[in-house]
Amino acid sequence: MTFDIVIENGLVVDGTGAPGRVADVGIVKARIGAIGDLKSAPTARRLAATRCVVAPGFIDIHNHSDLVLLADGRAESMVRQGVTTLVTGNCGLTPAPVHDAVRDDLKKTMIGPSYGSWRWNTFAQFLEELRAAPKALHVAALVGHGAIRAAAMGFGDRQPSPDELEAMKRLTVEAMEAGAVGMSTGLVYPPGLYGDTEELIALSRVVSAFGGYYASHMRGEAATVVESVRECLRVGREAAIPVQISHHKAAGRENWGKVRVTYGLIEAAACTHDVTFDIYPYTAGSANLSQLVPPWAHVGGPEAMLARLRDPELRPKVLHDMVHGTPDWNNFFRVDWRDIRLAYVHSQRDRWMQGLSVHAAAEQMSRDPVDLALDLIVEDGNRTTMVNFVMAEEDVDFLLPKPESMIGSDGRAFTPGGPTGEGHPHPRSYGTFPRVFARFVREKGLLRLEDAVHKMTGKPAKKLRLDRRGELKEGYFADVVIFDPTAIRDRATFEEPHQFAEGVHWVIVDGHITLDRGALSERLVGQVLTRAR
Repeated sequence: MTFDIVIENGLVVDGTGAPGRVADVGIVKARIGAIGDLKSAPTARRLAATRCVVAPGFIDIHNHSDLVLLADGRAESMVRQGVTTLVTGNCGLTPAPVHDAVRDDLKKTMIGPSYGSWRWNTFAQFLEELRAAPKALHVAALVGHGAIRAAAMGFGDRQPSPDELEAMKRLTVEAMEAGAVGMSTGLVYPPGLYGDTEELIALSRVVSAFGGYYASHMRGEAATVVESVRECLRVGREAAIPVQISHHKAAGRENWGKVRVTYGLIEAAACTHDVTFDIYPYTAGSANLSQLVPPWAHVGGPEAMLARLRDPELRPKVLHDMVHGTPDWNNFFRVDWRDIRLAYVHSQRDRWMQGLSVHAAAEQMSRDPVDLALDLIVEDGNRTTMVNFVMAEEDVDFLLPKPESMIGSDGRAFTPGGPTGEGHPHPRSYGTFPRVFARFVREKGLLRLEDAVHKMTGKPAKKLRLDRRGELKEGYFADVVIFDPTAIRDRATFEEPHQFAEGVHWVIVDGHITLDRGALSERLVGQVLTRAR
């Protein structure tokens, strides 16, 4: 057999969790043709991988690049980490399904910039746009419960009528038939937060019939995190659907340590059901700044919320509730504004605040930080994003090595100097996967190398039901990363986030060398991936 590429003498870590072994990997077109001793095999190119790990390309199980890839498909911050597949559509917020009556509100609910006009209505039309867009890596897309609800009944805080629930089911069927790998929820974001458990179960039964899974940004990650895990597990049981708990954490100092209770629930449920969770190796999250606005103020959608923040009679109540909470605010935690850093500020006038904490910006202006936060949300039209330091390192160290965990960045793809390179983002968009190897494998010794690779490859591929991906086996698609296990590390920091990771030498996507010793290919070969039938 003549190969297009032979990767020589690397430590092959195949994505199953099995111990690595030194071998050669031969690639023919888009597939792995052979693994073994290929020193004398004819090939167009040889890659010397001595002292390097050869692994399946990493799968980011929780990503928010839904629109990013339509603006700039190079996805450089992800490719340079070794990522070859992004799972988008997380947290219930997807660009489709949509129609003109809710299009503007849905745009303003999506996290970060909305990147141009939305020329689609259905989920199938959105996926066609994504298929047509040149992109460096693959994409598997979830459909968002929030988008489904908005398309069927708007942003109102009420339960659906029987006809509206049937409309939501039809939209779910259409998305799954189009190629969605599952459904996500964002139960802290409008309009998803207005849906009750029975609604989630009804829609999840539809998803389950297509072999999809349920990915949930739960109803609460703070005081009600234990109850929220119970709700998530109930949806899984009653809908007979695999469960993926998104970016699992306990937010707010008063809730640190509760992950030991929630993990006990997850571990017990996983004995009889497919229950997993994703996590990133940082103690800060990121979201729209308006997540810190009480739920009642969001009713009716972003424009209605912005009107309330401008209303001199309602604004004092918003300010009060942001500080003290409300009885029905499941995700409330007490905010120290020194822990809330501004990641993206849309207004040119206020752009100087990017990278500062809200407290620091307010101090420079002699302003109250809560009042300043509301002004930013209004001036930016709900586009302001934050990095929020709300997690305990001990909780991350406890959860990440667990067998039910996978690695998800919860970030998006950036290419500095391009249309997606703006802002002061969370460093996870540049460093999540290398950071796991640097800190959890090398420094802390909390993970075997093979287990870390498994959490990034074979385990998510199985959850997604991807066809012949996520493992290095003959006949599988040749998505491959080659990295130095002693040098791979993240360089992006909260102060200087736009810094690429180190130690990843080659990234191969469907047999094409996309990253070649630091040089990115101009040929973009990524595909939209769907569930194996």
